[in-house]
Amino acid sequence: MRKPTLAAAALIGLMMSGTAAAQEAPPPAPTPAAAAAGEEKKEKVSFRPIESNLIVALPSVDTPAAGTLTFLVTHRFTQRLQDGSINNFFTLDSGNTWGFGLWYAPIKNLNVGVYRSSQLATYEASAQYELPALGGFASSVRMGEDWRTQVLESGGETVPFAASPKSGFFAQAVLAYSFGPYARITVVPTYLQRINGIHFFVSSPPPRDRSCQPSTELPSAFVCSGLYENVFNVPVAASIAITHSITVHGEAIPRISRVNASGVGWDVSVEKSLLRHRFAFFVGNQRSTTVDQYAGAIPMGSPRSNIYIGFNLYRAWKLN
Repeated sequence: MRKPTLAAAALIGLMMSGTAAAQEAPPPAPTPAAAAAGEEKKEKVSFRPIESNLIVALPSVDTPAAGTLTFLVTHRFTQRLQDGSINNFFTLDSGNTWGFGLWYAPIKNLNVGVYRSSQLATYEASAQYELPALGGFASSVRMGEDWRTQVLESGGETVPFAASPKSGFFAQAVLAYSFGPYARITVVPTYLQRINGIHFFVSSPPPRDRSCQPSTELPSAFVCSGLYENVFNVPVAASIAITHSITVHGEAIPRISRVNASGVGWDVSVEKSLLRHRFAFFVGNQRSTTVDQYAGAIPMGSPRSNIYIGFNLYRAWKLN
């Protein structure tokens, strides 16, 4: 009985030593193809898209992946930053204009949605299609409609020629060139059937401004509705990634003399992005967020030296 016991003990010892040796053996070296795949996967995880579906107010050339639902909240304080103090918490106590937007990408390269801004109670429906990229150059086309539902009033009375809701078609070509994953320049040629501006009073109507009518409230004065037909402008934007999750965006919207804009519109944002979530702090002299309003740059009666603050908040869900 002793010999079988010793043999069994020896067999168990050999099995245990073999198991330990197998555990201590180094793993096989990855093949070059596996190593390259791992590096590519790590790169995709490390760097997020430089822009969301919007840069700040202008559209990005990118469309979300198919099946992505995107929600946007925009917030612009109405009191200029120059009037900020400790009493109003540097304009944070002031009123604001806000907007909510919802977009969905039903198929690859297509993004459709609707956005509503409290400024002039404007609704914007849009569809954007991204074309195939050529190296660092990318492009997309976007079109839609803006509806202004607010009725303008002056002195408590409805302004007759600006009373009915106004709508306007727009079309945009979004052209962008990316310098790797860290920087991009975007140009957005934009056509608008109608610009919805802000009404203002003048002592004499500006040349070629058909939106002005004699005022019934102020003698020898004119009130202008800020509505202009068939407008074309070419806003530009730049995005620079400071880190893998912090990006600085800037936009400039040229002044259009025929719509009597006060000056060039500009804005800058610093954006922090997480997985499917972005927060951007905004500062600029134009705070419009719909095409029919920002494409005219700074409306007449709103000095270009005014600076405002606000934020954009994005959230995305992958539905399939």
